Amino acid sequence: MRLIKTMMTYCAIVTIFAAAGCKKVTYQSRDTSSIVAPPEVPVIVEPVDPTLVVFDNVDSNTGWETVGSPVIEKLAPKEGTGYLKNTIASGSDFMQFIKKSAIKVDSKLTTANGQFSFWWYVSDVSLLKEDGQIEITSSGDADKEEYGWSVAKLLPTLKNGWNQINLNFRDADLSGTPNPAALNFFRIFFFTKDKVHADLISGVDNLVFRAIPPSQPISLDNADLADGWQTVGTPVIEKLAPKQGAGYLKNTIASGGDFMQFIKDLATPVNVTFAEANTQFKFWWYVSDVSVLKADGSIEITSSGKSDDHESAWDVAPLLPNLKNGWNEITLDLSNAIKTPDGGANMKAINHFRLFFFTKSKDHPDVIVGVDDLRFAEK
Repeated sequence: MRLIKTMMTYCAIVTIFAAAGCKKVTYQSRDTSSIVAPPEVPVIVEPVDPTLVVFDNVDSNTGWETVGSPVIEKLAPKEGTGYLKNTIASGSDFMQFIKKSAIKVDSKLTTANGQFSFWWYVSDVSLLKEDGQIEITSSGDADKEEYGWSVAKLLPTLKNGWNQINLNFRDADLSGTPNPAALNFFRIFFFTKDKVHADLISGVDNLVFRAIPPSQPISLDNADLADGWQTVGTPVIEKLAPKQGAGYLKNTIASGGDFMQFIKDLATPVNVTFAEANTQFKFWWYVSDVSVLKADGSIEITSSGKSDDHESAWDVAPLLPNLKNGWNEITLDLSNAIKTPDGGANMKAINHFRLFFFTKSKDHPDVIVGVDDLRFAEK
């Protein structure tokens, strides 16, 4: 009897587990057709400057001279596998890096469009003295057939650590006539203010030549608002078909009139950072009928807040033969400006613009005129 009960208990347990084992278990579908893959992260590749020519990548100390033996540091270069490193220790005040190239490097550039660029490491800029020079020559030596740039002019822009130094050939102090197609010598030398200082670590890397990159224009006024503008009557911003932005300053010399002017007074002076010899003043000028304009008038920029004081100007008359009906982009070289006896406009503080002009007579159809997008650009 006990055996029978045991067998019945066993069978009941088996039946329960069998029933459980036969129960349908629901699993999450493995169908991946509806799964959307995450978007790929785009790989940004900086375009290679087609004008780039390497003078020295500073991965080897071959041809290099410095204070003591030239040492290539492998840790954290700006380019390649190393850079030339040295230290002005306390008790000293001078450092130089010199590269004598075994070959004459053709930059494929000119004095007008060439730029020399390299990386300069300075651990503490505050220790540097306003002295020293950066030099590239085609003579194989310093101070002959040389492009030279003062270290002092760079100091306000330097920061502790790596600095990319970009030097235009055309801005250099020349010694003789350097040949940009046969450059074979580099030197940078500099000083600390005194000999008592913490160790100053310095280095150079990746010396290259390239064409001067195009610079961004510096806006004087975009003529999108009437603020600060004066003209004959109330200044009006026309929204239809400007050359730039949301509008332009528009007016009309009506029949019976013979004069128009556009004046802009700037509450905040504009600092034109380009070298004056390489700077152009540009703006768009609209004239509906050029044939009625008189060979008279002037375009003026000043740093005095008014006309005829610290002024650089250009006559309208020479522009007339090249003007066409409609929009004309006016381009004026600062180097050709007519300056007042006080030296002309201070380009670091331009705060006034005026254009005035005339019709040949008062008997003419209405002449629509306007200005837009006043700016300074580098040649």
